Amino acid sequence: MSSTTTFQRSCLRARLLLAAALACFGQDVTFRSTVPLVVAPVTVTGPDGRPMDGLTERDFHLLDNGIPRRIGGEILIEPLALVVAVQTSEASAAALTKIRRIGSMIHPLITGKRGSAAILAFDEEIRLVQEFTSSEDLISGAFQSLRPRGGRGRILDAVDRSVRLLRDGPPRHRRVILLVGEQKDSRSESRIEEVLTEAQRENITIYALTYSPVLTGLTVKSHELPPSSGMNLLALFSHLAHHGKENAAETLTRYTGGRRIGFVRQNALEDAVSAIGEELHSQYLLSFSPPPETPAGYRAIEVRVPGRPDARVRTRPGYWLGEP
Repeated sequence: MSSTTTFQRSCLRARLLLAAALACFGQDVTFRSTVPLVVAPVTVTGPDGRPMDGLTERDFHLLDNGIPRRIGGEILIEPLALVVAVQTSEASAAALTKIRRIGSMIHPLITGKRGSAAILAFDEEIRLVQEFTSSEDLISGAFQSLRPRGGRGRILDAVDRSVRLLRDGPPRHRRVILLVGEQKDSRSESRIEEVLTEAQRENITIYALTYSPVLTGLTVKSHELPPSSGMNLLALFSHLAHHGKENAAETLTRYTGGRRIGFVRQNALEDAVSAIGEELHSQYLLSFSPPPETPAGYRAIEVRVPGRPDARVRTRPGYWLGEP
């Protein structure tokens, strides 16, 4: 029997307990009970950035607020529910010519046959372009329909809407948001600390593909822009006027266990989509139960692989125990 199979079986009993305790089981669980089973997806890569396979629960060391916990784990196999939130403000016209081409990659590389995706567009408004679907054609068609409009990029409001979509979306699915837009938010009504709290509470991992409207504009030929794109200096200067705002994309990804990847050219964008898909489908699932006397509140998670000093480990930074 392979070490991976042993690793999967070691977590089966814990998973059955979780399914009995909660009506809806998935890799992502809303931890609001007094003593939850905490589940964390863990990405382990080598120095070359490639996923590190073949690890068992004995290879991991997990700290809960600095306290070692006994863990179980497995390779993730749950279907994935994905919300792709794409910025469609006027300054994004050049980037959208590239982004529309990755629609056909979402289903085969990220959601897979058992998963589903919903597509949001955001600028001055937040619009649901495509509800959750497993159809590659519908996902690709939703991307093809994206056009620049509006003058702002309300990243935080878009992520807030994405969180609510996932909360009410397909049950027993892992929850992931893929944000495609600028790094900085523009005039959202939502507060970043509130958006992060809800994303963590709902156990959602956020990834971001980000670009600079100025740089991407230099890599697109004039005939590739839509005739009414509105790509003009006013939109670009409006973007630059907000350069001092908080880097929302970096913060959202860092504090939910995802990552941000920047792109300028088409091949870099496609490589980034492939990398995120590979990561999501090669993660380890670690679980542990805090003792009943553990104080309520937000608690930090740290995962190490002591026997592999060359390993790079990333996971969700923490979880809520009880109501925050």
